[in-house]
Amino acid sequence: MKIDRRTFSKMLAGAGAMMIASPALAQNKTVEISMKNSPKGAFVPATVNISVGDTVKWTNPGVITHTVTFDPAQAGTPSNVAVGAAPFGSGDMEEGDTFSHTFMVKGTYKYVCKFHEAMGMVGTVVVS
Repeated sequence: MKIDRRTFSKMLAGAGAMMIASPALAQNKTVEISMKNSPKGAFVPATVNISVGDTVKWTNPGVITHTVTFDPAQAGTPSNVAVGAAPFGSGDMEEGDTFSHTFMVKGTYKYVCKFHEAMGMVGTVVVS
């Protein structure tokens, strides 16, 4: 199928107008959470509020192994974990390790460190 130059120009102009008129769907920010070891394990901050398309980056600066676990099947208390999509997690995070996840579905996500959940190492990501 051939398209003449005039038709092609109109198509491009229409596509450009649609791109300009489309609102930004995500802020594409990165929010950082640190894993603390004393006096007990903790995610700091424990709760973050982000927008769809934002990324959360967890860092383990200490020598104690932690996890970021969004999987109720791996939690000691499954109700401590809630996900708006398929379960996911970091696996074991040693000193200096980071884990990032971009949230594409609105909802309240609760997660745990599977090794220190009983000590209260739980966190929440609220995606709006």
